[in-house]
Amino acid sequence: MKRLLSLFFLLSTLSAGAQTITYDTIRVSPDDERNIHLNRSKNVEVSSEPLRRENIHTAGRQSATFDKSKLRFGANLGLSISRNYTNLGFGPQIGYQVNNYFMAGAGIKYYYMKARTYEYEIKNNLLGTNLFGYFYPVNFITLFVQPELNYIWSKFTPRTTKDSITDRGLVPSLVVGAGFRLGISHITLNYDLVQHADSPHPEGFYLGVSAFF
Repeated sequence: MKRLLSLFFLLSTLSAGAQTITYDTIRVSPDDERNIHLNRSKNVEVSSEPLRRENIHTAGRQSATFDKSKLRFGANLGLSISRNYTNLGFGPQIGYQVNNYFMAGAGIKYYYMKARTYEYEIKNNLLGTNLFGYFYPVNFITLFVQPELNYIWSKFTPRTTKDSITDRGLVPSLVVGAGFRLGISHITLNYDLVQHADSPHPEGFYLGVSAFF
């Protein structure tokens, strides 16, 4: 009987002790370092900070990526043929639509011109490169600038002597213009600021037309 009572007392003591064992039963100040909730919040904040920084850098890289859909292709074409005059020209251009207000690009060109009169015959060849920019302050208005460098070689032959005179050299130009934007086309009134004697552009103001697809 005494053994049964002793066993019962032991089981009751263990049961009571088990019921009193709980987690986080010590009352401490919210700022106390022993507060496990404070440690958990700190861990969450520290671990989330690198993720936020990584997202910022990732977003920056995505905004600076090259977008092929913004490429624009165009060409300067010239064709004029008659009995005493021939003018051929071809100049591929490629641009990039940076945003709704600006497009920039570059291109190359080759022109050939031949003219005859009763007194002489002249042949001109031009090989050049250029940069260009179109600015759109409003949707239908455009401002245009195009610096270019052309290499020109010419041959002048009088009809009477047949002694040819050749000339060659680099010819710079800086063309500016303003006009209208009509869909994919630009119609501008242009002017060459350099006004070199051998410039391929007309003297004074002239009309320019371009299109990009």
